[in-house]
Parts: sequence; structure tokens; C-alpha cells
Amino acid sequence: MSLLAVIKLVKTFSSSEKRYFKLQSKKQVGNKEYLKLFDIINELETADIKFLKGKFIKLYPTSSFDNTLQYLMKVLTDCLIQSKMEKDVFFQSMQTIMRSRILQERSLPEESHKQLKKVRQVSVRYQKHFIEYLTYRYELDYFSESSFREITYESLIEKQMKAKDIIKNLNYVQDHYSLLEILKYRLIYSGKISSDDEKKRLNDLILSEMALVAGKAKNSFISQKLHLLFQSFFFINIGDYQSALKTFHQLNILFEQNQELLDHPPLDYLATLNGIIESMLMVGNFEDIISYINKLSKLDKPEYPQHFCFQVRKTIAVYQLAVFIKNENFSKAIEYIESFDPGFLKSYNMVNEEKQWELYFYCSLAYFGNRNWKKAHSYISKAMQENKAYPQLIICKAIRLLNIIIHFEKGDVEYLSYEIRSYKRFFRQHGLLLKSENLILKTIQDLSDHKKKSKIIIGQSKIMKIISTLKEDKYEKQLLKYLDFTDWIKKKTI
Repeated sequence: MSLLAVIKLVKTFSSSEKRYFKLQSKKQVGNKEYLKLFDIINELETADIKFLKGKFIKLYPTSSFDNTLQYLMKVLTDCLIQSKMEKDVFFQSMQTIMRSRILQERSLPEESHKQLKKVRQVSVRYQKHFIEYLTYRYELDYFSESSFREITYESLIEKQMKAKDIIKNLNYVQDHYSLLEILKYRLIYSGKISSDDEKKRLNDLILSEMALVAGKAKNSFISQKLHLLFQSFFFINIGDYQSALKTFHQLNILFEQNQELLDHPPLDYLATLNGIIESMLMVGNFEDIISYINKLSKLDKPEYPQHFCFQVRKTIAVYQLAVFIKNENFSKAIEYIESFDPGFLKSYNMVNEEKQWELYFYCSLAYFGNRNWKKAHSYISKAMQENKAYPQLIICKAIRLLNIIIHFEKGDVEYLSYEIRSYKRFFRQHGLLLKSENLILKTIQDLSDHKKKSKIIIGQSKIMKIISTLKEDKYEKQLLKYLDFTDWIKKKTI
């Protein structure tokens, strides 16, 4: 059992979910060390595992920390499952399946069969193919145990073939999921594609996906969704933002036409809107972003978990700030930041850590654009203190580079060499640095050295040519989309 997993789970609980958890706990008898562990985790502002474990052991030296942790996880998930029963079709269907199994075991086959028919109607309507298969499998078991008294031979064969067709469909879906998962895994652990050679490493997956789609066309919602998710995820990670945008638009139409088939909460739809806006930022289409921000706001509903709603709100804040800053409207961006509710930035900070980094980055960038170095630095400091940095995340590079630039603007020359060495050491864990990174770091080092500063002025034309090339490089754009560091270099070297 991972302590970090439990910490993250607790941090997703809304106020109402916490109250429900406490009420359920009151019904139990015996020692309740797990409740104290919950309170300790709930009070933590950062995932300080050593402090948390030490505090619990100090309070309960004779209790097993690991056993308490496991029990806490069990009680927390039980509470969440119970609350999901009221809103989520999948959870409701699984509960009905379990009810059917109980009735079958207690020699009430007719009542069990009624439950199966009931859940099958729901599974067909919402395209829950796995649930649908279970209803046929258990129904066939029911007929078999009743010596086939209530079914003809033709109907028996028909139900068997139906179950077989569903399994074929599930296999098709599983193959598509496998390709999407492998694509994501490779990109997550190797970072975004930064060259054509790295792009070639994905050719096997592209060919397999094409063969899968061509070999057996599927028109179900899930198959269309997986195909478009694969294509969009691939395009956006190789820097082909026009193709990504086109695919995301198709995916958005698919989701909007199948609202009742969306998950609860609709994480895939949120990811799609996120992808559309990301692509628009990359191609400079700022005018249409607002309409998609409005679509995001419609996902902030009371019926969805609070942690999801905060994820939506933070996504909206990131892109609204991005639009203000891209238009160099820094005063409007700062006004927007100051309108945040107290505690907004820290709320559910472990749900989507990449988006949390982005939010702090754009808050810092707003004040940086207004030349308020102290305030800009404060947001970066908070981000680096509260969140774990991942070398494969481009946003972590952007925020560290902005940190270095702010130190330069403040005149902290002595600190710069240490921070630049630290930057290179950390991000080289995942391959070579981008050309834009090397240019930024070298320029800052040269500008900080009076002896080399004159050489920069002499080599201005060469730097301008390099910058022009970088701006057209789709792989470099993945970093430059956050902040056009090359424009900053131009201003400092002219």
C-alpha cells in the first residue's frame, strides 16, 4: 500500500465526502486510529511522508502504521463507492449484477433472472459491453441450471452467438486500448517527441492502429472514441497541431452527440477540450479559445465530484491567463488572478499535477510581464515547494527557465551558475536538452559574464538566425508555447 496514494486520495475528498466518511466511521466500534491518520493527512499542505508517518507513530507507538493505512484506504474507497452508486451507471449496473448473483445463490433464480434483464437494458443503452456480456453469461448459466425448461434450442443458440459477438467487440476495444496505452507510456517515460528520429520510434504503433481500424470497421461510441483519442494524442505529441486540432474537433462532436454515454465524471471529454485549446494556442488561434473555455465551464456541475470541478476550474484559469498573456494584457491577467477565491490554488493540488504547475507558471508570468520580479518569484517558489517536478514534463522546464530568468533580472548572478548546473543535471535524465534550452542558458551565462557580453553583441546576426529557425521548429514549439524565450533573448542582446 502506497502512503502517497492514500494522501492523494484524501486530498480529493470534498467537504461533503469528508462529512459522510466521519458519519460512517461513527457507526463502527473499537479503536479508530485510522480516523486520526485521516485527520493528519487532511491537515498536510504537502505530501510530507516522513513527517506524517513520524507523527502517527508518536501518537500510537504500539499500533501498526501499515495496517492502519490499509484499513483507512478500505474505508475511504467504500465510502466513495457508496456515493457513486447514486450517480454512475456503471456502479449501479455492477450493484444489480451482484444482487442477481446473491438471489441466484439463495435459490431465487426467477428473481435473479429479472435483475439480469433489467441491467441488460441499461448496458445496451449506455454501451457497457462488458456488463452486457455478463448478463448473457449469467443468463445462460440460469437456463443451464434449470435444465433449459424456459428456452428453445434456437433461442439458446441465438444468445450464445450474441455473447460471442460481444466478446469479439471487447477484444477489438481491448486491442485499441492496448495501442493507446503503449503510446502514452512511451511518450510519458521518454518525454514529448523532439526530433524526426524519435518520431520514427512510434511507427509500429501507427501502423498497428491503421491496420486495426481498416481490418474491422466499428461504429460504436467507444471504438470511435478510442480511434480519435489515439490519433489526437499522437498528433499533439509530435507537434502536428493542425492535424491534432482537426481530430480533436471530431472528438468533441462525438462527445457532444453522445452526452449520456460519457463517463461520470467525463474525464475523456475534459481531456479533449484541453487538447483543442492546447492546439489552438500552438497555432496562435486565440479568438476561438474563449468559446471552448465556455464549453469547459459547462463541465463544472454539482453532480460531478468536487475534485473534478476544481480540475475544470483550474483548467479554465490556465487558459484564460494564457490568452491574456499571449495578448500582453498583463494588468488584466493580474486582475484575474486577484479575483481567485482564497485557497483556490492549493485546492486539490494533487489531482492533476501538470495543470497545477501550469497554473502557477501563468500566475508568475503575469507578474513577470508587469516587471514585478518579487511577486513572479513567489508563485514559482510555491510551485516548487508544493509539487514534485517531473523531468519529462515540458511545463517543469518552462517554470525552471522562468525561475532562472527572474534571478537574472533581479541581478542574482552568483546563484545563476548553480541553478543552471542543477537544471541541466535534472532534465538530462530524459535525453538531450532542446536547442532553445541550450540557447537560453548559454545566453544568460554569457550576459552574466562581462567578458563574454561583448561577444554576444558581435554575434547578434547569428543569434537572430538561430532564433528564426527555432520558431519554425515544431519540436521547439512545445517549450516556446509557454513563453517565447527567444523574444526575451532578442531584447537582451540588441
